[in-house]
Amino acid sequence: MASPCVRCTRDSFPAWRGAFCGLARCLGREYGNASRLLVNRDAAFIGLVGMSLDPAIPQWKNRTCCNPLASPFPVSDDHPAILHAAAVSVCGLKAKLVDDSHDEGILRRGLARMGRLLTGPAVDRAVATLNSSSFPTASVLHALECQEEIEASDPLRADQPVAAAYGTITSHLANLLDIPSQRANLHRLGTALGSMVYWRDAWQDRSEDQARGRFNPFATQDHEAIRHRISSAWEDFGAAIGGLSFVRYDHLIAQIQTTTGHSRQAFLQLQTEEQAREEAERKRRKKEKQRENSCWNRCDCAHCGDCCECCTCPRAAKGGCCDTACDCGPGDTGCCDCNPCDGCDCCSCH
Repeated sequence: MASPCVRCTRDSFPAWRGAFCGLARCLGREYGNASRLLVNRDAAFIGLVGMSLDPAIPQWKNRTCCNPLASPFPVSDDHPAILHAAAVSVCGLKAKLVDDSHDEGILRRGLARMGRLLTGPAVDRAVATLNSSSFPTASVLHALECQEEIEASDPLRADQPVAAAYGTITSHLANLLDIPSQRANLHRLGTALGSMVYWRDAWQDRSEDQARGRFNPFATQDHEAIRHRISSAWEDFGAAIGGLSFVRYDHLIAQIQTTTGHSRQAFLQLQTEEQAREEAERKRRKKEKQRENSCWNRCDCAHCGDCCECCTCPRAAKGGCCDTACDCGPGDTGCCDCNPCDGCDCCSCH
């Protein structure tokens, strides 16, 4: 997952920061300060989804996060969804260390075994926390340990263990928050997210895996077939979000979906680093060409003179390009959403 656009979620962005930093604080409090390094956007997103669906209003505390000298801000470090996400993150570390302990490299195997020894107490506490909420911890960890078997038998469906684990993780929020009607869509959301997590890791590691002689599905399977599975997962992810009945922060969740799609576009299209650079260069040249065009310095959907009659912003009464054309939504400085002119050069207001 990617962070939401701050400018586009000015009113609700503090909820994302409160969930992300709340997860870090929860990890440190429950599993030791070193566990704060496990904070990640995927787990924070799961926590935020739970807070967004919870019929009860989340309780916020004014705290600091990484910098104790900073000004306190609202965080949620003890919400059931955040506690669940923290415990899952620690157990995920265990699964990762188990996988690394089977690595071909002697050094990596040794470090993984040492890591399992050092993190044992935190993992035991996380497992106990999950078990206390009737989460099927043992079966999920066992499924992840069967990853190599699935990769060997059906590489095109190598994402299934991770997808199934994420589906169980997110659907368990229905138990924690007593919202059984949301279970199916939560499971679909997690399954899609887990699938994309697996494929993205495999895509990023393909060169290293090839150099070290390790399995990677992109080395044996048709990339187009994998891209179809990724596209299907992304569509399921969006459909699941659309099917959930959010009590709050629905705009924030939608913005996270949007920014994730934009920032992960290269992965969703399975572009190589060279292809991604070429695409970025094409976009840059296109933007420069648009700026050179006189029409670029006008409103997005009309010339500045074509004033939108539906504008009710007080500035519109003053007349002029900027007053009648610019957005007045969060983060914008003009007024009329139906005829947007986001900071174009013909506007004089700031």
